[in-house]
Amino acid sequence: MPRYLLVAGLDFGTSYSKVVLREQNTRRSVAVRFPGHADGLLPSLVGFDGTHLFPPLGLAHSEPVPYLKMLAAEVAAGSPFSQARIRVPRAIAGLPAAASHCVTIELLAFYFAHMIASVRQFILTASPWPDFDITPGNSSDHLVFQLAVPTGLLAQDGRAEKLFREALIFAHELAAKADPNLVAPFPCISWSREIQATRTTLTGRTEDRYQWQCLIYPEVAAAVQTVFRSPNARDGLYITMDVGAGTVDINAFLRNTGEHLRDQVPTARARRLDYYAAAVKPLGIHNLLDPHGAVESRTEQSLMHDLRSAVWALYHQAKRYQPNHGHRRGFRTWDRATFFVLGGGAHHSAYVANFAQGLTDAGIADPRILKLPAADLECPSETEFGRFAVAYGMAFFKPSLDDVRLPSDLRTFSQLYPPTAVPPPAQYGFNWED
Repeated sequence: MPRYLLVAGLDFGTSYSKVVLREQNTRRSVAVRFPGHADGLLPSLVGFDGTHLFPPLGLAHSEPVPYLKMLAAEVAAGSPFSQARIRVPRAIAGLPAAASHCVTIELLAFYFAHMIASVRQFILTASPWPDFDITPGNSSDHLVFQLAVPTGLLAQDGRAEKLFREALIFAHELAAKADPNLVAPFPCISWSREIQATRTTLTGRTEDRYQWQCLIYPEVAAAVQTVFRSPNARDGLYITMDVGAGTVDINAFLRNTGEHLRDQVPTARARRLDYYAAAVKPLGIHNLLDPHGAVESRTEQSLMHDLRSAVWALYHQAKRYQPNHGHRRGFRTWDRATFFVLGGGAHHSAYVANFAQGLTDAGIADPRILKLPAADLECPSETEFGRFAVAYGMAFFKPSLDDVRLPSDLRTFSQLYPPTAVPPPAQYGFNWED
């Protein structure tokens, strides 16, 4: 076992990015504080002036590329910069699809490389592990990076996942050339050459070299990992909504660790978590409040109408796996679920109110919307835990979905108990009136 096994959970946000370090042996978790950003919120911006790229803290003499995450997701789907919904700098706006793809990887790798360099500096200068050995190839200490990517649970063709992971791997290879203080510019041509040289060096070796490093997970599942693994969470049904700048991620799942059975059946292995439904919708707060003027704004009425519809649809999808047993309002199965709102846009009252209204419209009685409670994370006092929820979930080593049953793995209630069959046994699912 290594002396230190640090996992850096990376939440690459639309407006701000967050990183949480978790030492897997001692289970201590710490939010990274970046130079000039003691609140742990690093702007998700790269600057460009036609000849140089600029890291997040050196943008004064450049044109910023805002909402890089959303732009990358569109490019991964095959859109050139000219067709993207995100405004890009004029110098690159007319690139065709193939060139847009290459430039996007370079921009992402540039941002990630500076983030990685800054994380390494934080470990040595301001973390609880200043004696960590950063030397490549050392056998005593290991540092793993895990990135949440903006995709649904099961992407159709994997293009977005491939783009983000390729950029993260290039960043990991080139982080030593990045400025950990996030200020110094880098010539665009030189950065392109570094990327190409790295691509050539890694040809045929990427998977062997990065089997347990630079891993990616859907960010819609990362926040669920936070609830799933938090020592403050209880077993039961959950519906969560993560409000970001670009997207709103909504989840419905059952946390079932078997905690209530351990005294009765110590050797029983619980199912742990059933993932009933998830949705990623482009309904983030930048549709209302865009400081960069990079997207077309929407009216709050229209945006919240779509949000309520998304919540309604998600709940009815989840009901295919777990019906709302019972007859007494307020005591039915889903009435007693836990409803969390989190993320940077959670402070906007319209999101909270319309999350509740969407649940009410779907048939849930008097849903009470809660803020995500803090877990075992040392984070800046001025930033609430919910902003770090995705990064916290990503900071558990290989928080894979091995212990999670996805909707594709589940049989619906009607499949398990077709109408012609005998009535289902009472123990299927659960009923708070039992």
